[in-house]
Amino acid sequence: KKEAAPKKEAAPKKEAAPKKEAGGKKKEEKGEEAAKEPTPEELEKMKKDKLKKVIKEGGKRGVEIEGAADMGGLQFFCTSVDLPEGDLDLLVESMKAMNAKSDPTEEERKGGSGHIGKTIFSAGTEQLAVVAYVPEAKLGELSCKEWLEATLGIFSGEIVSTSDTLCTGRVKTDGDKGVFPLKIREPMIVEANNFLRKKGLFPEDDSDDDDEMVFGDDDFPSM
Repeated sequence: KKEAAPKKEAAPKKEAAPKKEAGGKKKEEKGEEAAKEPTPEELEKMKKDKLKKVIKEGGKRGVEIEGAADMGGLQFFCTSVDLPEGDLDLLVESMKAMNAKSDPTEEERKGGSGHIGKTIFSAGTEQLAVVAYVPEAKLGELSCKEWLEATLGIFSGEIVSTSDTLCTGRVKTDGDKGVFPLKIREPMIVEANNFLRKKGLFPEDDSDDDDEMVFGDDDFPSM
């Protein structure tokens, strides 16, 4: 028994130390590799994880938009989301999640704002991504492409893709001209709302404060 005790104590210590070292080294090596270039599998997983988060954020925002729009009697809405980080493809997925039909059987409601036209923005380091959506029922009142063109126009943005109900565009960062995604996002939301006002599709702002109807991330503390 006396001999067994030190053996039991010694064995795990001896084994544990090199394992920890090896593990640490492996982790360091992995970290270096990841910093250099993730494997295709790792990239795929990162993409899937990111997409999942983007869809969750979009679904939540869809519920909030539906509530805010219904309360204010709005048919159109402009807002920004964080997680796509300026990636247009992800911003389109966010829009789809906002527009998805709510499933009443689910504990947490998601989406539900497919009947509300919207322009959504996402700022990244290299660009501000913009996606405009007009539901089919509203196409007689508003052209999706025209709305996006007007929104992008103030900072010479470019249209990337168009369809009747969904159009995408972006404004690239230009340090020389002072064009930075986070800086231009609010003025562009205001511009998108102003275009709606000109068409009589958005409430007139009596207070002369353009920011009043700008809904950004701060307006949704639950995010």
